[in-house]
Amino acid sequence: MERGSSAPFPEGTPKGVPFPIVDAPLEARYCARVSLQHNSPSGKRGNQKPNSPSSGPALLKSHGKPEARRSQLPFPLLGGEEKGLRPDGSEGRREKLPVALHKDKPFSHREKRQAQPPLQRGGRPAAAPAFQRGEARATPLAIDHTRAEARRHPCPHYPECHGCPFAGFSYYQQLDKKREHLANVLSASPTLKTLDVPPLIPSPRQFGYRARVKLAVRRSGSKVLIGLYVPETHQVIDISACPVHPEPINRIVQCLKQMIERLDITPYDEVHDTGQLRYLDVRYSFWQHQALLTLVTRHMHFPQARTLIRELERRFPFLTGIVQNINDKPGNVIWGERFHPLRGRDSLLEKIGHLRLRIPMSVFAQANPSVARKLYEMVLEWAALNGQEIALDLYCGIGPIALYLASKAKLVVGIDDNVGAINVAKENARRNGYHNSRFFAGDAAEKLRETAATLSRIDLIVVNPPRKGLSPETFAALAAVKVPRLIYVSCDPLTLARDLERFSQENYVTLQVQPFDMFPQTDQIETVALLERRREDAGTVGSPETLRPTDSPEAR
Repeated sequence: MERGSSAPFPEGTPKGVPFPIVDAPLEARYCARVSLQHNSPSGKRGNQKPNSPSSGPALLKSHGKPEARRSQLPFPLLGGEEKGLRPDGSEGRREKLPVALHKDKPFSHREKRQAQPPLQRGGRPAAAPAFQRGEARATPLAIDHTRAEARRHPCPHYPECHGCPFAGFSYYQQLDKKREHLANVLSASPTLKTLDVPPLIPSPRQFGYRARVKLAVRRSGSKVLIGLYVPETHQVIDISACPVHPEPINRIVQCLKQMIERLDITPYDEVHDTGQLRYLDVRYSFWQHQALLTLVTRHMHFPQARTLIRELERRFPFLTGIVQNINDKPGNVIWGERFHPLRGRDSLLEKIGHLRLRIPMSVFAQANPSVARKLYEMVLEWAALNGQEIALDLYCGIGPIALYLASKAKLVVGIDDNVGAINVAKENARRNGYHNSRFFAGDAAEKLRETAATLSRIDLIVVNPPRKGLSPETFAALAAVKVPRLIYVSCDPLTLARDLERFSQENYVTLQVQPFDMFPQTDQIETVALLERRREDAGTVGSPETLRPTDSPEAR
């Protein structure tokens, strides 16, 4: 079977479903089930009666407050996380299942209500057809490509903006295209041809999901532009109202655009190395509903800063911190070396799963917290820890994966070359009560060799390298450890395939991969791969039993 093609259907699977329901994620299985039931020849949901308590019309036409009716819907609203019934229609614990709805626009309880059906004796509503005109339907998984291409797009900047190349496709088309791309890239490697690529785990939010936004500030004639670069150029496309940004971030950006013009703040000019304001960096906490703004300027002296800060504080009470970064070097590099707090805090708190994480403005963190939680849970599941293992998290950043592992491991060691991120990781470990974790700053290959020589064994290593993948030095250090199990988290299919092929030459076999849709509307894919060493003598290195934190001044 060619890579990128749909998996074979189980016997008895109805036509019109692009992948097997049994192998699809929970969200896709539920959408398929609802679609098939509502489009059955009888027009009814399975064997249910039209006026049964779990049938669609009875729920849509239930009486009471709008909140009560919303909680009884058999499927949630578009792009949200509304609560719905279980896939089998039974009552009990409700799960968050994002399912696409359509009838030109999402269902709204504020729209004009349909007339209630007549009541039978006993107060029960009379039988009604499975769906009546004006009611919302679950979208069938068999997509009309022509209609999907021609549908109205919510982004005012598409297709001029190149930040979301998949924005012209429906969400299910996006997931299929990403899966096909990953399968094609992996199948080009000799040892990965037979590897099965499952459907992507989708994002609960298709819009408004980005927790961090970095935008360039430039001028075109008399117009101020705040947006993204056109690929391979120095031209900036203005995107001050981007649908993938949270609405509070868009409001801040639009206000800043007006203030820059009103206060006569000069945007940076790369050609002549003139101007003042170069970039904006905005972080948003979905947990606390707070924002943090960083202004990247060319000089420390910023005469309009006081007026700008006062106006931003007045308009946006949720803006809890404003920081200035000074970058006086020519070119288009974003960050300088100096940070200067202007008002409030320099970090935000975000909750990912059971972890409460402090995220400063200058360190890396996943831009989609809801998908990041699913990814970390998958890493923990594949780690298969029983409380006796020693695990290592390479490129740990502020520590989310390491702390997930610490919940079930004996000891977890985190390594990263960013000293600031390591200091925050230590703080996050204390904040969440994980005292079985240690964090070290330094070169990945060098610290890996030191740690391997200090520990009695390493049972598991998780690597989460940057887009360029593992360097030759880091790969050599990993191969020398001969760890029995390795989990690779990648943001680039090309470097993932390259590194997995390398590991195959070191007696590792890739057992499975799982892609995630971390960035809806884009062509980016986040992938987790599980590797296992085939030789039985793997994993024994060094002699001391435990890692001594006092051996290094960088340890907590």
